[in-house]
Amino acid sequence: MENLLLYFVKVNVLIILFYLMYVLFLRKETFFVSNRWYFLTGLVFSLILPLITFTKTIWVEPTPMPEYYEESIPIIYNSIETPIQEAPLNWSLILTSAYVVISILILLKIGIELISFFRRIQSQNIKKEPKYTLVETNTLENPFSFFNYVVINTNLFTAEELQHILTHESIHVKQKHSFDVLLGKVFCALFWANPIIWLYRKAMLQNLEFIADNETFQQIENKYLYQRTLLKVVTHQHNLSITNQFYQSLIKKRIVMLHTNQSDKKNVWKYATILPVLVGFMLLFQIETVAQVKENQQKTHVAKVEAISFSWDKNATDAEMKSDAELLKSKGIDYKFSKVKRNKNGEIIAIRIEFNDGKGNKGVKEIKGVDPIDPIYFSAEEGRIGFSTEPYAIDEKLSKQFETELEVKMVKVNDDTDYPTPPTPPTPPNHPFENLMEAPTPPDFPSVPDFPSNIDDKKAMEKYEKAMATFEKKMKAIEPKMKEFEKKMEVFEKEMKLKEPDMKKFEEEMKIFEQKMKVFEKEMEVYEKEIEKSSAEYYINGEKVSKEDVEKMQTDEIESINVKNEVSPNRIEIKKKQIKKNK
Repeated sequence: MENLLLYFVKVNVLIILFYLMYVLFLRKETFFVSNRWYFLTGLVFSLILPLITFTKTIWVEPTPMPEYYEESIPIIYNSIETPIQEAPLNWSLILTSAYVVISILILLKIGIELISFFRRIQSQNIKKEPKYTLVETNTLENPFSFFNYVVINTNLFTAEELQHILTHESIHVKQKHSFDVLLGKVFCALFWANPIIWLYRKAMLQNLEFIADNETFQQIENKYLYQRTLLKVVTHQHNLSITNQFYQSLIKKRIVMLHTNQSDKKNVWKYATILPVLVGFMLLFQIETVAQVKENQQKTHVAKVEAISFSWDKNATDAEMKSDAELLKSKGIDYKFSKVKRNKNGEIIAIRIEFNDGKGNKGVKEIKGVDPIDPIYFSAEEGRIGFSTEPYAIDEKLSKQFETELEVKMVKVNDDTDYPTPPTPPTPPNHPFENLMEAPTPPDFPSVPDFPSNIDDKKAMEKYEKAMATFEKKMKAIEPKMKEFEKKMEVFEKEMKLKEPDMKKFEEEMKIFEQKMKVFEKEMEVYEKEIEKSSAEYYINGEKVSKEDVEKMQTDEIESINVKNEVSPNRIEIKKKQIKKNK
């Protein structure tokens, strides 16, 4: 509703601006045809420009805050019996409805005039002329035209006067002036409360007559007789306001314009005076400012991986293979596992693996049999991609963190691992009601005594009357407290109203805060993924163990170590030596 009202106001403001610029600069000029297009453009632009908005983005720095606390304030409801108040009249709705009704009535009047016109001409003598359709009537009304029709009582004028009038009206028909008349009428119906629109329409109609008079004056020879013809129809009347009438008010102005010298073509610049006004309107009212929080561009140090390495053995699960395939796809390698068969123990005995990096490198590895498969290794780096029967050495930067462990054949976890720094949540705006005074508490009301069920019981009635007397005394006793409560409530309500501007500011700050929270949530997703990558799982001979179990192992017990850095969490597989017992 508010948006519609604002649009309505903007349209009316533009109509006023176009009319004022016409009065100040164009009214005395003889550029009648150009003025016609100025009027039409003004009406169209008044409807379109308020719908065009430009967005201006203001980048706001994120405000860090170490911790965010949300205080829960209990709401206490006092059980007070208050009298039911009638809802106030919605004057906004009443006025809007009244305005719409009046607009509809004016539009209905236009429709009635259209129907009336076509009914009237049906009973008249109609003649088809090359440039228009002539409707001969017997009524004493002004000659007029409406779109392709020219209505006139030929008996009221001499042949020369008739020729002048038909020349004038044919110009209206040829240039479709009835469209301008109808458009002006519709705008008056929609914006009838704006007095300028009525002046705007009047100026439009006068300008149409100036156009027809000017062109008629150039085509006829007896110019004096044409002016007399204008004066001759002054006494006639015409009721249809949707038509172009040969007689219009302000005949003196029309005759003066006929004798006015043509304006200098250099004065065409005056049409450009509306442009800075429109630009100012757009800058003032049609630019929306949107606050957007800058993304926290923290430097994330990610190790540059030049090589990737994966391995799958007989115990690889479908979930692990699916996860590895998705991870490889994120690296630009299309990887597919198919034709997987397992024995009774769930061990893989057959499998088909395909890869394609989209750069011409692709391959297939297929194993079929009845025995569990041996480990399959896959690695990729610049210049090399494919399967192998042994683990491929991964990038030197990634292997440094396990260098010591491989030398002594012992896996240890560095307790000083640098974990990623968690992102800082944004600062929420302060609620304007934080420092608001507490709502006053009403005084306690005494209980109303129960009316006795048996009216004939004198004792019960006497008891009730005494209780009512006591109740009334108590009610009178709390009257000062009630007055004090009402005063406090007035102060409280005034303070609430004073906080209304702060609430609007708070709502705007909350929008910015919500945008910051979206950025924070994205940063948290990245942080959680990095935390996952920084952890590790340990396996000894395919069985998952704890970090403490690995640290208890002796160096001589370890046969081989396989580190999977490309899965999350990291996977460290240790193969234990088989110790042969002496017989």
